[in-house]
Amino acid sequence: MALAEGQAERALPLLSDCIASGEDADLARLNLGMALVDLGRPAEAEPHLLTAAQALPQLPEPCFRLGQIAAQRGEHARARTQFDAALARDPTHVMSLVGLAAIEDHAGRPDLALSLIDTALLLAPEDRGIRTLRLAIAGDDALAALDKGGVAAARIAAERVPLARLRQGLEGAAQTWPWHAAIGIALLAAGDEAQGLAELRIATLLSADDPDMLAEFAQRLALARRHQEALPLLQSALSARPWDVALRTQLGATLFKLHRLGEARMTLEAAIHDLGPNIALRGNLALVLNAQGLQDAALACWTDAEPSHATFYGRLSVQPYHPRAGDGAALHQTAAALGRALPAPIPLHHAPGFDPSRRLRVGFLSSAFGRHPVGWLTLAGIEALPRDAFDVHCFSLRRMDDPLARRYRASADAWHDLPPLDDAALVAAIRAEQPDILVDLGGHGEGGRASALSRRAAPVQVKWVGAQHSTTGVPAMDWVLTDHFETPEGSEALYTEGLLRLPHGYVCYTAPPWAPAVGPLPALSRGHITFGCFNNLSKVTPDVLATWAEIMAATPASRLVLRTHALGDAATRQAFTQRAAAHGLDAERVDLLGPAPHEELLAGYNQVDIALDPFPYAGGLTAIEALYMGAPLVAMAGTSFAGRHAVSHLSNMGMADWVAHDRAGYVARAVAAASNLPALAALRASLRPRLQASPLMDAPRFGRALGDALRHAWLAACQRSASM
Repeated sequence: MALAEGQAERALPLLSDCIASGEDADLARLNLGMALVDLGRPAEAEPHLLTAAQALPQLPEPCFRLGQIAAQRGEHARARTQFDAALARDPTHVMSLVGLAAIEDHAGRPDLALSLIDTALLLAPEDRGIRTLRLAIAGDDALAALDKGGVAAARIAAERVPLARLRQGLEGAAQTWPWHAAIGIALLAAGDEAQGLAELRIATLLSADDPDMLAEFAQRLALARRHQEALPLLQSALSARPWDVALRTQLGATLFKLHRLGEARMTLEAAIHDLGPNIALRGNLALVLNAQGLQDAALACWTDAEPSHATFYGRLSVQPYHPRAGDGAALHQTAAALGRALPAPIPLHHAPGFDPSRRLRVGFLSSAFGRHPVGWLTLAGIEALPRDAFDVHCFSLRRMDDPLARRYRASADAWHDLPPLDDAALVAAIRAEQPDILVDLGGHGEGGRASALSRRAAPVQVKWVGAQHSTTGVPAMDWVLTDHFETPEGSEALYTEGLLRLPHGYVCYTAPPWAPAVGPLPALSRGHITFGCFNNLSKVTPDVLATWAEIMAATPASRLVLRTHALGDAATRQAFTQRAAAHGLDAERVDLLGPAPHEELLAGYNQVDIALDPFPYAGGLTAIEALYMGAPLVAMAGTSFAGRHAVSHLSNMGMADWVAHDRAGYVARAVAAASNLPALAALRASLRPRLQASPLMDAPRFGRALGDALRHAWLAACQRSASM
């Protein structure tokens, strides 16, 4: 009765009692296994279903459920075996036929899939889900399915039917929620986020919280970065669909985006326990652990993963932060493996031709044309690119509307808002505009599409800023935009790309107009030195903690202030405090601060005498902001691109003596600076003017250097073309 009423949780102890007492134990095991699957706990269900499959050879259900679990985990061969076993027991088992059809369709055999689906429909002609699956495989009349279909039918209609036709059909079906869903999905695909989400909200209300519609709306809100709105909907949808891998992945990711790291970690770990180490679950857990400063645990998420493009990509998202695996050689090894797993570049016919001296069309690809580290470090350079020689096209993967975003739009000769596209379609959309050079500003980071560019979207492809921690490994990425400090002579072997070195720095900083004035040296009024680091905890390794503890021990009255989003999470803050204490940092002398608006964050440097840069992943924008706010920076030179950001910034300001090459030198530099307050006060007062006068903020000089570098890359392409 409990199972029939949908109260699986209430049924569990009753079924367990049956098994313990021996009363219909085999059927109880089967029902217990099915209940656990429905509750999203397949790992617990599996042993019960295996026992039931042996004890009840006449029933197809145990085998079907085992196939269902295998399919959810992506184990298609094992799923096929179990579905076949179920059909051997009962050739009319409808859902096993459907399961096999889905496997055949995934394997690229639609004719076999349709044959199985048609057999299932003969047995269950009124099943809406089976009809929608047939529609997806065969491409039947998408509009006919909307009146009786659900979310799956809405997705298909949105893809295949013109928006105007969907709107026309809605006039006679205003209360039929799949029509609103189809229009909402189509509007989102067209880039109209506000109206698309509004239509999905109507569909959700009209559907009376249909679990599939709830899940669709929740995930679309999350994709739109409206995480606070998405969270309760995700939780509601999961109460009906706890076995849904995508939903549980998105819940973990949404909690992560809301900086609720402790909850995100528990959510993802529970999902992996229940559903197996799905790639998306594994990747999101690795990111959460890394954000908590647990670099070993983050990298361990990938240790037993099958080699593939996805696993190498996931590994690269956390490996650069690791104290041992984050060196340049190790990152090159992983990136090269990623490159070998990517598709080979597709030959590109470039109609505009390879004239060495003509005006060039340069495309910039990014999801961060606005207030973002990419924006603060590239906008001024793009604005200053000589327009007599270059035509600028911006390919935007996400709409942003802020002062920086508006400056990007104003600086572009052409602007292209790209909807969500798969790799092939993205490359085709860029190729259609015929850029001579494409500059990628995303890398392998969030929102980045560097892997797609393995298909080659332009004759010359260049990587610049945006998750630029090492080589990309992408076979068709020709160059990395860099400088002699980031990639000194001899580092060429660490890159699969050519090194396009600028004469000074590789970025040009735009300072926010709301940045407060630099205050006086805090130590003069406080009587003690305050060290500070506003980098993510992912960069604060055990070696960093131990090094900071040495500095604090050598400056007995000093304090340390850390500020980052992760420290706003109570569980993360408590664990970090314990970890820091284990490495010798006195918790009474450390202030842990959570997130703050940008102006408040910058003002926080007026409470910091000396900034401490982390390693092996150095601060990029964070390093420049500290210097702009008058806090001199103690840094360590690493071997990766990410390990040398501060080396480049400090060297371009004439402060190379603040860069250490080992831990002892790092400690000595910090202690020496802390011992001379008059010199420190004078340096503080000079840092902003020095930065403003340096190559890091000289936009005209940077624009010319950027133009020269891009022309050099183009000339190399012209020479290759002439030699073919």
